[in-house]
Amino acid sequence: MKSPRYVRRVSALERYSLVLNEVYRYHVDGILEGLGEVDPQVLQRAVDLAAEANPAIRVRLRGILGFSKWVDSGIAPQVRAIPPTDWDGNSEQGAPFLQQRLDALRGGPVADVLVVPCSDGRTRLVFRTLHAAIDGRGFVHWVNEICRAMRGEPLQGSTSNITDLDVQAQHKDKLPEEPKTAPVSCIPVLAPAESARETLSYVWRRAVIGNNVSQLLPKTALFLADWARRREPGEVGFTIPVDYRGLRTDEMGIGNLTGYLRLNVPDDSTPRTLVQQLNQRLRAFADCRQFPGVRLLLWLPIWFMVRQLRPKVDTFLYTVNPGLPTGGVVSMGNMKAEAFSFPGFEAAMIYGIPGAVGKLNTVFLNYPDFTVISFSAPAAYNHRGQLDELVAAYQQHFTKAGLTT
Repeated sequence: MKSPRYVRRVSALERYSLVLNEVYRYHVDGILEGLGEVDPQVLQRAVDLAAEANPAIRVRLRGILGFSKWVDSGIAPQVRAIPPTDWDGNSEQGAPFLQQRLDALRGGPVADVLVVPCSDGRTRLVFRTLHAAIDGRGFVHWVNEICRAMRGEPLQGSTSNITDLDVQAQHKDKLPEEPKTAPVSCIPVLAPAESARETLSYVWRRAVIGNNVSQLLPKTALFLADWARRREPGEVGFTIPVDYRGLRTDEMGIGNLTGYLRLNVPDDSTPRTLVQQLNQRLRAFADCRQFPGVRLLLWLPIWFMVRQLRPKVDTFLYTVNPGLPTGGVVSMGNMKAEAFSFPGFEAAMIYGIPGAVGKLNTVFLNYPDFTVISFSAPAAYNHRGQLDELVAAYQQHFTKAGLTT
């Protein structure tokens, strides 16, 4: 008997992610780096198998407003071979193919795969996905499934159509009453350019730390807060994504099953106090608390939200205001490179390109004997090399810290 066609409703935050993708390019992109030659046709067959088992990756956007749905098109993401390049995988420089935007609003796919042979002897497989249809943990599941297919192993598969709104509704009775507080205006980590912000673009940098640092998330928040306060006093706060899978639901969905917490970093913070703050918020199910007015996003036309947001982008990104926190810090957890290897390709690491949103985003993955971390920020925050200086200092600090922690 044929399975029913995969359909999932578009959640409110997914609709807003479509707005952000119109303003710039809001993806969940990652790079699998290693040694070996990868035949695009063989990879395409593996992608086809993985997509058959996980139809949420084949969806197209259908419907309008709150009636919008992600509907299985039956068409797997396409694999494209990129001509040999001298791209080193450390930034957007030398990789114009990363600038192409997945465009679901105009009927486009939500994912594709690029095979990029590089002059440094590495092959880099770029997995591009639209954040409106997938989140970070869903992305890792998707890449793992392709690698399993390349090895001829059974696939886990997922046909879950649960959304973040569904998870939040399941836990709404556990949310305690909290007093209303005024939004906090947070300072940015870096100083932006005073002018030349007319064209919004994001830059990103990758760093590798040759050790595994314990409690890297709170220590990263502290490092970034100290860096920000060297320039000016003020409040510092970071957005921390919380994966609902295994925590709030047993379903393995590919879509956006993420809640969000605000991690405030007072002057006297320590790694221990920040961990305690996060744990307290998790125990209070704060990640399941819906943003005020979030359901209104279901009924506002995307073109209208884009028109409202564009004139405010400079204010949100480059001033101290309650609209955006200092940045975001994302831990993707522990990885093993061999899980991404397959015949003919020996994986060295997989790493992410932080989503192009906000003032500064940081994502890291821990391996047994090293850590890979990526930073992204609007280009106006690197007009004098501020982001480059931050990344170099971060890498030096945590390379030394890892020797004793």
